[in-house]
Amino acid sequence: MTFAASLVRALAYLAARVLPKSRTAVLRGFPPYEDNLLAVYAALEGRPVKRVIWVVQYPAVLPPVPLRAGTRLVRKRSVWDIYYALTAKYLFITHGHFLRRTPPNQISVNLWHGIPFKAIGRTVGQEGREDSYLVATSAFTRDILAEAFGMPPEQIILTGQARTDRMLSVDRAEIWRRTFPDRPLPRKILLWLPTFRQTPYAAGQSDGAIFGNVFNCSNFSEETFNRILSDHDAVCLVKPHPMAAHQSHTNRSNLHFMDEAWLARQGLSLYQLTGAADALISDISSIIADFMLMDRPIVLLFEDIALYEESRGFSFNPITEFLPAEVARSFESFLDELRPVLAGEDPYAARRAKLKKLFFDHSDAGAAARILDCVMGESH
Repeated sequence: MTFAASLVRALAYLAARVLPKSRTAVLRGFPPYEDNLLAVYAALEGRPVKRVIWVVQYPAVLPPVPLRAGTRLVRKRSVWDIYYALTAKYLFITHGHFLRRTPPNQISVNLWHGIPFKAIGRTVGQEGREDSYLVATSAFTRDILAEAFGMPPEQIILTGQARTDRMLSVDRAEIWRRTFPDRPLPRKILLWLPTFRQTPYAAGQSDGAIFGNVFNCSNFSEETFNRILSDHDAVCLVKPHPMAAHQSHTNRSNLHFMDEAWLARQGLSLYQLTGAADALISDISSIIADFMLMDRPIVLLFEDIALYEESRGFSFNPITEFLPAEVARSFESFLDELRPVLAGEDPYAARRAKLKKLFFDHSDAGAAARILDCVMGESH
C-alpha cells in the first residue's frame, strides 16, 4: 500500500471515530441487492433505526422489495456514500469496505457472502478486516473465517447467513408462475450457479482453467444437455457469477440463461429462485453449502479442480471430503451424476446430511433476526 493510501485510510478512520453517529444503518454490498442485504433490510423493520442507507451502483434501479419510509438509495463512491459511512451507527457489508477498522462508536457487521470453499482473505495474501462482528454458520466455519480475516473468534457470531432466510421461505410453484407464466410447472427445476475463473474486477486474476463456456467444461454439449432435460420434463436455469466476464448465451427449450437484470425484471432475488430449485448444479460456489439446508440433491461439475487447487487453493483440504457429492470432471461423468437426480433419486443424501451438521448450527429462516439481536443488543 502506498503512503498516500495509508494516509487516506488513517484520516477516514479518524473522521469515523470523532464524528457523532446517527441511528442510521448502511447496507453496502455486491451486487447491491444481494440476498444478505435484502434479508437484513427486512429484519431491520421495527428495530431502533431511523434511517436506512442503501449504497448502490445506480440509484434509479430499485430493489426487488418495497422500500419503507426512511430508506434512501445513494450511489457507490459518492460523497453521500462516504458521509454515511462515517456517521452511521451501523454498517452491514458483504464485500469489504473502504473503512477497514471500526471505531468504538460504530458497529460494522461483515456479513460476507457465503461459506468460503475457495481460499480468501489473508490465506491468499490479502488484508484482513477489523469489524465489530463477522457472521459465521458454525464453530467449524468460524475457524476458517477467523483465519481468513484475522478476526478474534469471540467477535464471530454463529447466527447463520442472512441470505438463506430468503431461500427457506418461498413457494416453488409461485416462483415458477412469476418467472415463466406461460409455461407449465416442470417436474424438475434445476439451478446451475458456477463460480468465476477470471473477472474484470481483478485484473490479472485467473483461477483454474478457462474452457470458453459458462459451464467451464471442455466438451460440454448444450444440445445433448437440453435433450436430456426435455426427456425428463426438466428445466435448467443457468446464472453466471456476477463477477464473471460477460458472455452471450442463447436460450433453448429447456435451458434458460439469466443475469441480475433478468432477476430484477421478475421482481426476484437469486436466493428466492434457489429456494424453488429441486436440485443445484455448481462447481465450487459457496451456494453449495447454503443449498444443503434445502435437503435436496446437488450435482458438481468441476473439470479443472486440480488446476484450481494449484492456482487459487481451497479453505478445506482435501476439498473432496467437504463437498456434498462426487465431483464430475467431464461432460460424460456429469451426465452419469445427473441422471439419477432427474429420475428422482438422491444418492448423496446421507453424505450431505453429515456435512450440513458440520457447516450449520441453525437450519431455519431466522438468521437475519439473530444477527440483529447480537448487533442491536451490543448497541444498548
